[in-house]
Amino acid sequence: MAEAPAAAPPVRATPDSLREVMASRELANLTGPLGSGKSRLAAGLRPATLLDLARPGAVERLPAALAEDTAGPLVVDGADGGPVLSALEPLRLRSPGGRPVLVVSRRPLLARRGWAGTGIAVLETGPWPDARIRRLAAEARVTDPRCRELVVRLAAGNPLIADAACRAVHAGAPPTAVGAVADGAAREIMGRLTRERPAGPWQQALVRLAAVWSADEELLDADPDLFDALAGLSPVVPTELGLTLAEPFRGVIELAHRWRRPAAHRGARSRALAHRKESLAAEPAAHRRSRLAEGIMALADDDAVRETMFPVSVARDVIHSAAPDDADAIGALMRQWARHGGLDVRWTDRLVERWLVDDPASFQLVRDDRGRIIGLMNTQHVTERTMRGVEPLLQQHTDRLLGRPRGTGVWLLGAAYCPDRGAHARLLRGLLRQVIAGGLLLTVSTPNPDYQRLLRGLRFQCHGTTTDDVYRCGRKPEIHSQDFGSAALPDWTERLARAPGTGGGTRGGQRPTGQEVARALAGIADPARLAESPLLSSPRPRTVAELGEDLREGVLRLADSEVREEAEAGWILRHYYLGRPRTHLQLARQLHISRATYFRRLRHGLDLVGGGLTTERSAP
Repeated sequence: MAEAPAAAPPVRATPDSLREVMASRELANLTGPLGSGKSRLAAGLRPATLLDLARPGAVERLPAALAEDTAGPLVVDGADGGPVLSALEPLRLRSPGGRPVLVVSRRPLLARRGWAGTGIAVLETGPWPDARIRRLAAEARVTDPRCRELVVRLAAGNPLIADAACRAVHAGAPPTAVGAVADGAAREIMGRLTRERPAGPWQQALVRLAAVWSADEELLDADPDLFDALAGLSPVVPTELGLTLAEPFRGVIELAHRWRRPAAHRGARSRALAHRKESLAAEPAAHRRSRLAEGIMALADDDAVRETMFPVSVARDVIHSAAPDDADAIGALMRQWARHGGLDVRWTDRLVERWLVDDPASFQLVRDDRGRIIGLMNTQHVTERTMRGVEPLLQQHTDRLLGRPRGTGVWLLGAAYCPDRGAHARLLRGLLRQVIAGGLLLTVSTPNPDYQRLLRGLRFQCHGTTTDDVYRCGRKPEIHSQDFGSAALPDWTERLARAPGTGGGTRGGQRPTGQEVARALAGIADPARLAESPLLSSPRPRTVAELGEDLREGVLRLADSEVREEAEAGWILRHYYLGRPRTHLQLARQLHISRATYFRRLRHGLDLVGGGLTTERSAP
């Protein structure tokens, strides 16, 4: 008996690649998630005989179909579920030389026992592009643009979900009722899964699994048989935290569950939260701790966190560190990033050049399944060598945030850009896992309002904005940071788990921050701007005129201090805020001090002026 050819790596399934494989191989497997268009693709293979094992009597006709003396391929569809797979044993054991056979299944046959030595060729379907899903919605006569975009977002490239969502829209679900639209698709998914396993307790367990993102036996409160039943379903995959339901199925089923049974949904997530917090407290391994913290983040009740970090989106990409040859691609993507955010492209180019000179590997690149670079992220490991690229982004916050010895676990996220939602989420979550596992300090400088909302949802500490409009875009970057050291991690996860609006949001009468003082000084010549300052009521009520006078007196008194550091701080504030317009760099040069010292003095001066406001004009 001739030896079967060696199995080749999976091929992206297209009409052309399918014809080429079937012309050269006797046995092939077309695989992909349920509803991804496998049957539609296989139906275009002509001339071919189609045998759908999901239809009555098809399993019994399989031996005769395999024995037919013809060169035309046989397409065996619906090869999912235990009994059906048993019927494929004659195909697995047959000798080479028979008619070509294409087996269509949701999971690769190579994941089943005994198929590794058959030399089977594997083709994989990928998610449809958003533009194709949008055309599908238009062909289904979904005319409301909001509804079409909702269909695209829920489908995440899956035509089955898109079709079901379109039908839900036609049944009357408005675009604001996302759960109602998802519910139609969720019922379709559950119905298709009964082809793999008859209806039973696994259905409710699958809904709970979708609600909590991932789960082990204990969290699901499932016996081993039920857990194994879930693991055997084609959309369920193993992770470090147990099982998870692959996207977009997880997101669609969770949205439907949240809509149908909101109290049960909240209860499941609350129990999962308690389980993960307890596990985190007892887990000594850094890698496991980072995954548990990610699992807590997945349960955060914040729209920005959910939509950015855990979107209903499929990621089929590869992430790797950049090499010097990637410089042109990095430059092009960073210019896209700048234009997307309304940033100054020329300034961005200079910043990228500096990052590439300091450390090309500080860029992480995302390549799609065709090898194209589609996204990137830049994270600077703060060392003496990279400090010149860090200080311009942090300005007066530099020394405060980077107080640890340089080079010992401080990272700055400078940029992250990827139009693909799933790949973008993978980049950000991968970074967070890295810094959590290492117990590092992560600092972010961003002028992007969406990222600022995300960082607030992630409960990072906000330090205010930089003094300058760093990116020349009309918006000053906000500086956020979070320490992921072992002592700080439990407090962060506790804040992350807290419902929005509970705790930590008000300052009521606390000492004014240096950032508030900076904003007030920047508008001191404009009564309308100064009228918006929180310093009018904190730490005590003042008029606009009184606040302006208090600020000027505080700056001038500081400049007259006999303490050199305080006098320098006052000099900086007087010349930057009260004098003729000059840049920080010009003032630092005039004082003959480094940028780091300059911003340290600036920050110290703002804090001292703020402290003075607690006592100024206290007399009646």
